[in-house]
Amino acid sequence: MLLLQREPETPMEMDEPTVVTTWENRTQIIEIMHSAREMSQEFQDLWDKSGGSGRLSQDDTDRLIELLREIGNLNDMLMRLA
Repeated sequence: MLLLQREPETPMEMDEPTVVTTWENRTQIIEIMHSAREMSQEFQDLWDKSGGSGRLSQDDTDRLIELLREIGNLNDMLMRLA
């Protein structure tokens, strides 16, 4: 017999770093946000290119993976500015 036990729902609070903007790092943050916007647009273009079918060429799929990595790298850069 298999018994499943449901854990009580308690919100898990995670200590997420806070990004602090100063005059010293303002330019870096603006550059990161600009790059993120460009990547977001390219991501949208790839999605539109799939024609809603969800199918992409291998090259487009490879680029999508690269974009996701680059977005993760931008996030890491932003968190280091905290």
